[in-house]
Amino acid sequence: MPGDYDVLAPVYSRLGLADFALATTPRILNHIQRADWLGRRVLDLGCGTGASAHWLASYGYIITGIDREAKMLVAARRPDTSSVHFQQQDIRKLDNSHGVYDLALALNVMNELESLNDLKAVFDGVRPLLEAGKLFIFDMHTIQGLTVSADIKDSIVVNAADLTVLLQNQYDYERQLSSRRYLIFSHEEAAEAGTWTRSDATLVLRAFPIQAVAALLQRSGFNNVSVLNLDLTPFEPGTASITRAIFVAKKE
Repeated sequence: MPGDYDVLAPVYSRLGLADFALATTPRILNHIQRADWLGRRVLDLGCGTGASAHWLASYGYIITGIDREAKMLVAARRPDTSSVHFQQQDIRKLDNSHGVYDLALALNVMNELESLNDLKAVFDGVRPLLEAGKLFIFDMHTIQGLTVSADIKDSIVVNAADLTVLLQNQYDYERQLSSRRYLIFSHEEAAEAGTWTRSDATLVLRAFPIQAVAALLQRSGFNNVSVLNLDLTPFEPGTASITRAIFVAKKE
């Protein structure tokens, strides 16, 4: 929700919310390069504080990072990275003003969309921005993966001299929604001794059937769609369960 990320932006990395993107981006690049992908222009959708974008830029890629949250982009911008261009925009409303890319990447973002229609809007917007033969890659928590969060107990995720954060998890089985509420207690050096500020933010994640997501990609014109496990091996429906999936869609 707008407003929640205003609260989370200053502490996003300290909460570990950028860790998945930072750890997964190098593995994905290595995987697709071994499969003969070539390119330099990368579109980072829902780029957040820029973990993936800055890693890619450090290896010579030219990045456009898109996020709808202004304060997340403030946290993402660095004066020493000229090859990264950040832009505020809703990823459901992409247009061709961005140019064309060799790779579109969306990590730790797609479960925040509210419906299959929202997913379809993103897929429809991404395809025209890719060169022929190039890739759109994103991850999603599966229904089973979000259900696991129902068993996660409330916990303290940060306990530092200047910051304490409590995470509360709730799961709605009927609507397949995972709500993650962060209670944030922060202390700034300029504040009076013993003075703490409390704020809170909630992230709501929704799960969708893997088959439905793959079918939507195909309806958007991505005829070559692969679903991978987190270790980037092929996922075989019906033979194993999976808590988080990587989708690789190729524009023919």
